[in-house]
Amino acid sequence: MVQENIETDVVVVGYGAAGAAAAISAHDAGANVAVLEKMAEGGGNSKVGGANIIIPRDMRFLDYLDTISFKTTPRDALEVFVKGTIEIPAWIRKLGGELQPFELLAAAYPLQKGSTTFPHVAGGENIQRYCVKGSGSEGTPAERLWKLLSGNVNSRGIKVLFNSRAVELVKNGRGQISGVLTESGMTVKARKGVILTCGGYENNDALKWDYLPAKPVRFMGNPGNTGDGIRMVQKIGADLWHMTRLSCGLGFQAPGFEAAFGIFFFRLGFIYVDKRGSRFVNETGVDSHVYGNLLSAFDDEHFDFPRIPFHAIFDEEVVRAGPMNPGTSGYNKNKYKWSLDNKEEIKKGWITSAKKLSELAQKIGVEQGSLEATINRYNEQCKAGSDADFGRAKEHLKHIQGPYYAIQLWPTLLNTQGGPRRDKEARVLDTEGKPIAGLFAAGELGSLWGFGYQTACNIAECIVFGQIAGNNAANSPVIEN
Repeated sequence: MVQENIETDVVVVGYGAAGAAAAISAHDAGANVAVLEKMAEGGGNSKVGGANIIIPRDMRFLDYLDTISFKTTPRDALEVFVKGTIEIPAWIRKLGGELQPFELLAAAYPLQKGSTTFPHVAGGENIQRYCVKGSGSEGTPAERLWKLLSGNVNSRGIKVLFNSRAVELVKNGRGQISGVLTESGMTVKARKGVILTCGGYENNDALKWDYLPAKPVRFMGNPGNTGDGIRMVQKIGADLWHMTRLSCGLGFQAPGFEAAFGIFFFRLGFIYVDKRGSRFVNETGVDSHVYGNLLSAFDDEHFDFPRIPFHAIFDEEVVRAGPMNPGTSGYNKNKYKWSLDNKEEIKKGWITSAKKLSELAQKIGVEQGSLEATINRYNEQCKAGSDADFGRAKEHLKHIQGPYYAIQLWPTLLNTQGGPRRDKEARVLDTEGKPIAGLFAAGELGSLWGFGYQTACNIAECIVFGQIAGNNAANSPVIEN
């Protein structure tokens, strides 16, 4: 059924944190706003992710971001971002919320690294992660953030159209973007501009295969993120950037679930082994957002990716420590509750168990001698108090003994970062570096991260560039249709 065409000042495509920030800002700048959301409800990845927000203490963070981006992102855009992050607490208070240190809520994660993903890079030492204030009884940090943002959208009377997938950007005779065409055939005209905040391509296998270094890759976030914004901007001549960038953790792909489950270990009795049964990393020394590069190693001799998938091998203490999927983030968090002692997942066959290593190796398809040699060598290094192979910290070395357990793990996307190239004013640029009139973008779609990704930056970028896009769209001259 074709919906009736509508006309407004600003059209926002995608209703997550960036879309909500853009809609609120455009409305508060005096524009009439309509939001199109592909899914039946809003929130996107911001509703199911960790929702921790990075706040630097001063502008030294700019040098840090410049370094980890390998200077592939214009410094003026990074500068605008850093200044904007410093102002996030005031904006959150304006909406009626408060922030609190994220670490207070993450105390149960004993292996979590500090606030900085690359702590050795200068300029990253003076930052901290925050989240919207509240307790567990008030929902996860992501749920509290989304309640605050969506509540402000609703209180302003901003029109949000759900189940309304945008498929094409409409141009006028001057080449300006003057609206959006939806899958149902509805045209939404924009008098001042269109803001794309419709996420990445985590759930698009073809794009992931073409652009990402690790193959194949699962996802744990919003299944609606299929690269719609990328397809739309390609049709109108926009330039793309950062397409190979990703934020990637570890996940288990359970039968019958579209998204993967993020997997965490709350005790130290575990190691990772590849398809040949060999260790390949310091398991407690990797930030949970940067597994994509680590797992992308290709074996020319066997012509495969030996670490995709791989297995975690662990002991009874890990099993009893708590659910390997805590249920605090990810699309599946409200679809399945992981058992507290992991026993239900063992019964389902999601976690493999065996009394002997030889039996475990057979069950998971790893060569017995290789797995036994790997475990024996690791245990010997635990006894010696030194991981000569990968440098795992002495305090993180824990002997693994039977009964033995294993779970198959995949590189699992929190999000992708690529999309339309944009400038410091959130304007989408064409292949000659010129702004495309009437078109803006914010959030995960075409984000700033040109090489390394700093944990907690995505939500901050959604908020900062959502505001910039909303304000600039609202203050743009009227576009002729």
